[in-house]
Amino acid sequence: MAKKKLLIENDYDFFLFGISCSEKAYRLCWALNMQLKTSFQKNNDIEINEKNVKEQVRFSVFAFKNEELFSDYKVIANRSGNKFLIPEFKQADYLLLVQGEFPYEEKASVLKKIKSISFVQTAFEIEPQKLKSKENLIF
Repeated sequence: MAKKKLLIENDYDFFLFGISCSEKAYRLCWALNMQLKTSFQKNNDIEINEKNVKEQVRFSVFAFKNEELFSDYKVIANRSGNKFLIPEFKQADYLLLVQGEFPYEEKASVLKKIKSISFVQTAFEIEPQKLKSKENLIF
């Protein structure tokens, strides 16, 4: 019997922002709630199994679902101990992932609002398609 391979192409159709900030995740989410008029709440952590390592690495996640615009926002910690979810951007302490209906024109406005938070050092856009570790963002 012939073997068949199933090739699955993941969808990386979302916006991704890196945020450099030394504050705890809950404090960043509170500030984002004020700036972006969102309502982030703690969600289940992401668990990543690394090859040749017995224990799982956990990254905290805060989520907000915008029912009016049919979009999902997630603030994800990029660091857990000495491990990174996206090692290509070690300078990003947190990642803001936006899926769904998000107007392309609003990206600059969102970045400006994030940068206006007093304890955020910087915020920048990341192109998910160019990341080597982009599979870590599919959960």
